[in-house]
Amino acid sequence: MKKVLFLLAMLLIGGGVYYWHNLPQKMQPLMLYGNIDIRQVNSAFRVGGRLKAMNFEEGDVVHKGDVLATLNEDTFLNAQNQAKAKVAQAKAAFENAKRINKRKQELCKTQNASQQDCDNAQASQEIAAADLEYAQSSADVTETALNDAILTAPADGVVLIRILEPGTMISAGVPVYTISLNNKMWARAYIKETELGQVKLGSPVKIYTDSSDKVYDGHIGFISSTAEFTPKSIETASLRTDLVYRLRIVIDNADDYLKQGMPVTIELAQ
Repeated sequence: MKKVLFLLAMLLIGGGVYYWHNLPQKMQPLMLYGNIDIRQVNSAFRVGGRLKAMNFEEGDVVHKGDVLATLNEDTFLNAQNQAKAKVAQAKAAFENAKRINKRKQELCKTQNASQQDCDNAQASQEIAAADLEYAQSSADVTETALNDAILTAPADGVVLIRILEPGTMISAGVPVYTISLNNKMWARAYIKETELGQVKLGSPVKIYTDSSDKVYDGHIGFISSTAEFTPKSIETASLRTDLVYRLRIVIDNADDYLKQGMPVTIELAQ
């Protein structure tokens, strides 16, 4: 009887030790490590010219619609004035062609002009109308170019890099500012293939930084469907466990303390 009781006691103790040894592992949250990612935009002019003014410095806060920089507008104003003069010239030619055509058509009705003259007058009016439309379109292009000589912020954000300085001759599309946008912020992290089954889209997480005690709330917004850092297209069974998958964790209560590239710890409750 004593042997039976002893064996039962040993089984209970062994089972308890095994349970308490494995319980913390099951309850322990999955910890991931990553970096803050912030959307950035390279702001550039749609037209080329001489840079006239740069209105913000690195670190300045900008709001959507703020004038970031301007080009010297003299060239654009001259082109616009020329285009307006051509519109006026084309309009006068059209009005004259319309009057001539009207008189010719009246003469044709009384057979005091040939049908050919009437056809030519009608064609001249149509050509003048097309010339006027082309001149107006050209004027609209110069108006757009003049407006494009003013560069505005596309969204709220912070100036990361002031790339150029006033007086620089630039071509269309050359960036003059790099701006980090405030509308979206997330953390980029990687997870082992063996842990991939523990996460799913929408799973809530907690995000911690080394610079403050604030805890940020977030959720899994993206799980890569393909492994990264794969050395070969076909892996052996032993290497497959080393593959990692990229995660994007959307931060729900982001603030200005989070910076591009900042390391973070992500806690995902089991």
